[in-house]
Amino acid sequence: MKRVYLCLCCFLLLLNGCGNSVEEKAVEKKIEKETGAKATVDLSDQGMKITGASEGEKFSVTTGEATEIPKDFPEDVPLYQPSRAVSAVEVAGGYSVTLTTPDAVDKVAANYKEQMTAQGWAEQASMNMGGQNVLVYGKGEGRVANIAVMPVEGETTITVTVATEQQN
Repeated sequence: MKRVYLCLCCFLLLLNGCGNSVEEKAVEKKIEKETGAKATVDLSDQGMKITGASEGEKFSVTTGEATEIPKDFPEDVPLYQPSRAVSAVEVAGGYSVTLTTPDAVDKVAANYKEQMTAQGWAEQASMNMGGQNVLVYGKGEGRVANIAVMPVEGETTITVTVATEQQN
């Protein structure tokens, strides 16, 4: 079910536009129909915020200027600076935050390699695929961080995904 939330949240990140109660209610009904989760949707000029719960597990998604880094985002996972958060997802057992920066892909990837190991993370994989870097780190039992750094429309996009507990 946790994976369903993450897939649903990623799908909903593609929604754009200003919301009104009709649009918000339509998205809420779609979430409930597809996942069984009860959700509250707020669409505005500032972006989108979705919060909800299913089977006692809470989730949230924010996008656009309304993006909020989850309060419990792991302190030992750096968020690159300077950057601007453009989306954030929080589900039971994990987080995904997408940032943009004007800095070059190689500079950002090198910074993450340095910062993650400084925070005690062990590098498990590092791939450079045509200008896109993917870094995978592990720490403790069941903790995994995936960092994707890629050029998008003249900026660098960074997606940091952290699994905070062992997934079955």
